[in-house]
Amino acid sequence: MEAIGPVVDEVIDIAREHLKQPISVKIWTWEDGTFKVRAKHWYPAGVTTRYGHRSVIQYHSDREVVKGYLLEKDTETDDESLLLEAKLDEINDPVPRKNERG
Repeated sequence: MEAIGPVVDEVIDIAREHLKQPISVKIWTWEDGTFKVRAKHWYPAGVTTRYGHRSVIQYHSDREVVKGYLLEKDTETDDESLLLEAKLDEINDPVPRKNERG
């Protein structure tokens, strides 16, 4: 976890810049050294609509790209649609892979 700390901090900084507060952050790690960081903010459905929106900032070490997503969720059916996807930044993966020689 020490090696990925700076990347996690950078993704959170990007999320704070692009998302409304509060945000939640989740981190996944795998045995091969890959990891994913996701920050999100949920905009609940209004009184007159059944659609809520989720804004997500995500980084996956395999892709080394930070992306932003806007999703719309039908709160009655739980169907979710991707409305927007955008590349926000690139961050080099700091973790050497177990299957790489170096």
